Amino acid sequence: MLKTMRSSFHKLKWTLFAVIIVFVLGFVFFSGSGPGAADDPGSQVLAEVGGERILAADFDRQYRSQLQQYQQMYQGNFTPQLAKALDLPRQVLDGMVDRILRLEAARRLKLRVSDDEVARKIVSLFQENGQFIGREKYEKLLRGNGMYPARFEEDLREDLLAQKYGALVRASVLVPESDVLREFSNRNEKATIEYILVPASRLESASTPTDPELQSYYDKNRERYRAPEQRRLRYLLVERAKVRSKMTASEPEIKAEYERRRSSLEVPEQVNAAHILIKVDADTTEEQAKQKAEALAARAKAGEDFAKLANENTEDETGKGSGGRLPLFGRGQMVGPFDQAVFDMKPGEIRTVKTEFGHHVIKLDERLPARTRPLEEVRASLEAELLDRKSTADTDRIARELGQKLSKMSKASEDELRKLQADNVTYNTTPWVGKGEPLEGIGANPQFSEEAWGTKVGEISPNPITTARGMAFVRPSEERPAGVPPLSEVRDRVAQDWKRERREKDALATLEPAARELASGGTLGPLALRYETEVKTTPEFAPGGPIPEIGVAPELSEAVFKTPAGQAGPPVAVPGGFVVFRVLTRQQADPRTLETQKAEILETLRSKEAERLVRSYLQQLRADQRIQVNEQLLQTWLPEEEGTPRT
Repeated sequence: MLKTMRSSFHKLKWTLFAVIIVFVLGFVFFSGSGPGAADDPGSQVLAEVGGERILAADFDRQYRSQLQQYQQMYQGNFTPQLAKALDLPRQVLDGMVDRILRLEAARRLKLRVSDDEVARKIVSLFQENGQFIGREKYEKLLRGNGMYPARFEEDLREDLLAQKYGALVRASVLVPESDVLREFSNRNEKATIEYILVPASRLESASTPTDPELQSYYDKNRERYRAPEQRRLRYLLVERAKVRSKMTASEPEIKAEYERRRSSLEVPEQVNAAHILIKVDADTTEEQAKQKAEALAARAKAGEDFAKLANENTEDETGKGSGGRLPLFGRGQMVGPFDQAVFDMKPGEIRTVKTEFGHHVIKLDERLPARTRPLEEVRASLEAELLDRKSTADTDRIARELGQKLSKMSKASEDELRKLQADNVTYNTTPWVGKGEPLEGIGANPQFSEEAWGTKVGEISPNPITTARGMAFVRPSEERPAGVPPLSEVRDRVAQDWKRERREKDALATLEPAARELASGGTLGPLALRYETEVKTTPEFAPGGPIPEIGVAPELSEAVFKTPAGQAGPPVAVPGGFVVFRVLTRQQADPRTLETQKAEILETLRSKEAERLVRSYLQQLRADQRIQVNEQLLQTWLPEEEGTPRT
């Protein structure tokens, strides 16, 4: 939340209050019927990091903020498929876990943030006309937006502590001069090439390895297949979906749930408005800004399209391209003069008003009276939550009963465990798997992995494990130490690797004559016809960076920057095929500009290395800390078919 607020202050400027309140109210409106709702859904524990808990309510606020950023970034094209591919809930949770670990790292170094430091930061954030808005107004603003000053200040203190830790690590990093020179060259060297890209499908070889070839390849590359300590697992799973499929929510239950939630379903009076902002700055005087705003208002009143006027004239960057459209907002959510003006207006009215951000032309489109969302509007979500809650409770009950049976069967045979299967209980087995590796049917589940490796071979985990599919009990059946598995176990992988390398080797050998022909003064045109492709020319690109239309291709980039201008290089494998190229131009870095860039390059490299060190240490902390995640609850934040989070 703190980062969103700070970003709003420095980037969104006058819309600060709207952004904060929309963010906060987004949670308030949904929190009564949000993911994992129970009697107090926000108090549910989503994860534990060491002894620190991450509550569903705190996660939900972070999740909605991140979701809003992605929706703005993709401008309406944020599809359910993309959301699932990004695994947004996991992203957000990982970020929250990392924050806790950063704070733990800072505390281990005995870093602290004083009250004075917090106060100074607050003063710098909450200002009008270069002055602090005052304690009373500051607290009123926070409370008016559903935030408690004490909680906000604690978040701010933690944010400053994390910054201190990052700054300390950054200050300890020494960057070698050679790294600075290499980065300088990478930034300032440029090249262009002409090339043909031959798709891999046109150079396919049908080679199949013989047994001796496979054995030889395996022997030469044994370490590639080295595996960590592994176990084979057996587990019983109480499947929540199967439990849920047999449940219903009656009409009286739905109505009772609606009445219980009624207060959280109240929506205050809101307005739908747009605005044009004209700033007062070094190039525009107060009078000029006022006159321009009044002229625009007159044009809008005369019938010109307000959205077009806004797109062409507004100086609020967030309103350009959207016709000056503002999100729905209620009383007290905008700065005083703006708020007073818009709530005095009638739908269709256009008015100008001055605030500390400049002169605004406001158009009020509609007023939405306060209301309580009707039952039919929220019926589906209430019914889904009732079924979720009932099935979760019943899944827990079945798991407890199963656990009681298993506690008396610690040495049970596999057949005895199989007999415990029922309509909603399944018995599952896994292949050899390493600690922390995703499991088919379970996925990546740290708690499951901890129990699987914390339980002796042949015994059954004493406590039910929360998974995305339900509650599980795991029994390690076999284990083997770290090492290279026999060829028989990795034969398919070895064969795939052999074929991939052979295809690449054969393709490059096929293209070698073409590269020699080009190097001897030939042109790419005939080669393009031969391989049914086309000659292309790139814009300038730098070493190590993406190559236009080809993408990230380190081997090609290295070959290009080893080849003088006007000469052809060797054929190179790239994603999707193989390239034959000639360097057209090479621009060398000018050493005379090094001094002007050195400080910024040094700081960039120092920050990158500091972040790498921090990440490495956080990985150690993750291994040291016991991190437990309610996977079943986390899954409820995945988007539904229409691409919106479950609400």
